[in-house]
Amino acid sequence: MLEIGPVILRSWEKNDLEKIHRWENDFQLMLYSRGIPHNMKPYENVVDYFDEERKNENRLHYVILLKESNEAIGTAVIRLSQWGIVRSGNIGTYIDKKYWNKGIGKIVTIALLELSFHFLNLDRCEAGSIEYNKRAHRVLEECGFKKVGVHRKSAFVLGKRWDWFFFDILKEEYLQMREDLIRKYLGDVAEDYLKKVTLS
Repeated sequence: MLEIGPVILRSWEKNDLEKIHRWENDFQLMLYSRGIPHNMKPYENVVDYFDEERKNENRLHYVILLKESNEAIGTAVIRLSQWGIVRSGNIGTYIDKKYWNKGIGKIVTIALLELSFHFLNLDRCEAGSIEYNKRAHRVLEECGFKKVGVHRKSAFVLGKRWDWFFFDILKEEYLQMREDLIRKYLGDVAEDYLKKVTLS
């Protein structure tokens, strides 16, 4: 479990699945987070996916909670991979529409970078997002990611083909800006967080 500013990330649990099922069948949420709005997952499929993913040591799934109310407001994942000696994490997240445009996405992205670099000692992180999801691109870039590639016209959504954008950030890049990012987006509670995760 990681507590950072107003949010907590903890591991997926089976009693989260009803809410996750609702999110996975939300047309607008999937339109932006996955580029597959006509998703229509039965509850049983969500349960099967949970059962398979929890057996996979290279999948770290989290539920995002609001610290103040303990309400679950979204999910996040780090998908681990290794090429030779280079360890990478592909991150993804979505947040309940009620909490869009409130700055939570940036804090969750920083939380995933903290987990990836400050706790798991990964070498790099990457993320992908569909062309029209400009809000996600802005969040990634403001958290230090760089756009590094495009799969042209590789997604088909609502009658049109769209590009899929790829972003990444190296550990050394994140560590250079880490404290500035944390202070910028956590505000008054930044120093408490930095003290809590630093050994004296």
